Amino acid sequence: MAEVKLYLDENITPLLASVLRGRSYDVVSAHEVGMRRKKDVEQLEYAISQKRALVTFNAKHFAPLAEKYFKEGRDHYGIIATKTLELGELIRLTMKLFQKATPEQLKNSFVWLEGYR
Repeated sequence: MAEVKLYLDENITPLLASVLRGRSYDVVSAHEVGMRRKKDVEQLEYAISQKRALVTFNAKHFAPLAEKYFKEGRDHYGIIATKTLELGELIRLTMKLFQKATPEQLKNSFVWLEGYR
């Protein structure tokens, strides 16, 4: 079974990517790939180009982008929003996501990380 691959936008601490990679998960951060200070649509397009689901705190901007892509029939690999700020909780929830979600389930969806408790 294919595993979920994640791209963390610049508002998510890059330490999360480092910790999860240390546990053998495929995660990169905007901080690591030269995508800081890019527009939201550029963040999503980068995630798409890398076949990764995007993780963000910015539901306010990414929910409308998900709707726009849906209406236009454009694919993405998932947008995962979170309100969780504490690193330990982010790690725990993201690991639950890796255990429960598949790339197929996330494709073209907008979900809350907190739904993976």
